[in-house]
Amino acid sequence: MKDVLTFYVQQAITWFLGLAAVRGFRRRNPRMYGFIANRFNPKVFTGLPLTLILIVFGINLALLSELAESVIESESIVAIDKKFTSLLFSMRIGWLSQIMYGVTQLGEQWAVFVVGGIMSLIFLFRKKYVALVAFWLALAGVGISTRYGKTFVSRERPANVAYYEVEHFSFPSGHATTALAAYGLIAYFLYRHYSKRRQRQLILGAAVALIMVVGFSRIYLGVHYLSDVLAGFLLGTLWLLVGISLMEVMVHRREKQAQ
Repeated sequence: MKDVLTFYVQQAITWFLGLAAVRGFRRRNPRMYGFIANRFNPKVFTGLPLTLILIVFGINLALLSELAESVIESESIVAIDKKFTSLLFSMRIGWLSQIMYGVTQLGEQWAVFVVGGIMSLIFLFRKKYVALVAFWLALAGVGISTRYGKTFVSRERPANVAYYEVEHFSFPSGHATTALAAYGLIAYFLYRHYSKRRQRQLILGAAVALIMVVGFSRIYLGVHYLSDVLAGFLLGTLWLLVGISLMEVMVHRREKQAQ
C-alpha cells in the first residue's frame, strides 16, 4: 500500500511539474522554485510528509476554532450536547460507570506522569534524547493550551449528571487532549521501533481504542459534553503532530550532520 501511494504521489508531482506555467515559473524564479519543490519531496520528512502535516495542522486548527466559536455562540451545538449527555445519563449502569471511572483515570495528570516517567526511563536507557525532548515538549504544550482554552471559553460543566465532582471549566476536555497526545505519541514511538506489519497494526489499534474509550468515559460520566471531547481530540491531534514533527525533524538533522 505504501509503495502504491508513493507511486501515485510521484506521478501527480511529475504531472504538476510538467505544466507550462510551472516550467515558466521555474525559469523566472529558480531559487523559489527549488524551495517549493523541496517541500514536496516524498523521500525526506522535511519534504512532502512535513508539508502534509502542516496542512493537516492548519485544517485541525481551523476546525477547533470553529468548534470553540460554535460552543460560545451557537445554540444548536449546545442543544446537541445536552441531549447527548441526557441520553447517556438515562442509560447509565452502575457497574459500567465504575469501569468508565477506572478508564478515565488514564487521562488524569498523575497517570500521564507515571506513564511518561516510564517512557522517559526507557528513552534515557536507550539514549533516545530526541524522543525524550519531543515527548515532554508536546505534553507541556497540552497542559498550557488546555488551561488557557478552558479559561478563554469558560464553559460550565454539565449540571446534575456528573458521576463525581470535578473542578475547573469544561471546554476543551483535558483528559481527551492529554490521552490523544500522550498515548498517540507513545504509539508513534512504538510504531517506529517495531517493523512488522502485524505489530504496528496492534499498536495503532490499541492506541485508537484507548483514546476513544477515555474520551467517551468523560461524556458517559457526565463531566464533559460531546463537543468538549471533540475539541480535546482536535487539540490533542495538534500537539501529537507537533511532537512527531519535532522528532522527525531533529532525527533528520542529526542524520544529515552525521553524513
